[in-house]
Amino acid sequence: MTIQEILKSDDEKAKKALFQFSNKNSVDEVLLKFNLWCRYFFPKYFTSKDASFHKRIDELNLNTYWGNIRSFVDIAFRGAAKTARTKLFMAYAISNDTDHFRRYIKVLSADGDNSTQIVTDMYNMLAKTYELYPEIFEETKEKREERMSSFTTSTGVKVKADTVGTDQRGAIQEENRQDLIWYEDFENRTTLRSARKTKSIWENMEEARTGLSVNGSCIYTANYISEAGNVHILITKKTTGKEVLIIPIKDENGSTWPERYS
Repeated sequence: MTIQEILKSDDEKAKKALFQFSNKNSVDEVLLKFNLWCRYFFPKYFTSKDASFHKRIDELNLNTYWGNIRSFVDIAFRGAAKTARTKLFMAYAISNDTDHFRRYIKVLSADGDNSTQIVTDMYNMLAKTYELYPEIFEETKEKREERMSSFTTSTGVKVKADTVGTDQRGAIQEENRQDLIWYEDFENRTTLRSARKTKSIWENMEEARTGLSVNGSCIYTANYISEAGNVHILITKKTTGKEVLIIPIKDENGSTWPERYS
């Protein structure tokens, strides 16, 4: 069957196989599967044609997830869909990675409500795809948590929201240390008003990063609003295995997302 025939069919096994991936798949194969999954389950996120930089965001998210990159600094203008695509990717990977490579994913923001909302959104995405992935929420003998700020799947993946202002030492899920941290909106104009708060946030972010498992990685999604803050440090600090992507709303050719912004 063709891809379209599989998506239109009632063959749940074939449909699942179309979306699932492992480390045996190439980056291009996984990106195709990811985009098919997103558009099949969540078409409302795609009201405009993708910008050219979206593929690069997806590619770097995947390589960070796989540990090929230790840190990915994703800086783009507000409305560039960097948060939405990262959130979709996290939900996709939890559902479709047959290796369950990442076991403990943490989302850290300056505002706890923000990180909690992201984790809640990810949970709701998994709930919406339940018919195809019932194993994610199967009853098990082990006690699992399902709260607004954290949940654990029956496949053994924990997702937790927290703030960058919280002590990050000693975070362990069963035998697993946190192995993927997503820092989202960790710096804003409020935090930048205080040099002490900015320094404290950096120390907590570093504490979380150095507390990662051996193969752990970080994704940073942010806006570049000051050269006096932590985003600037992330850009300029020399670190092994780091990728920095900076997307302005306009470059020498005009709008970087012309299908959305003139």
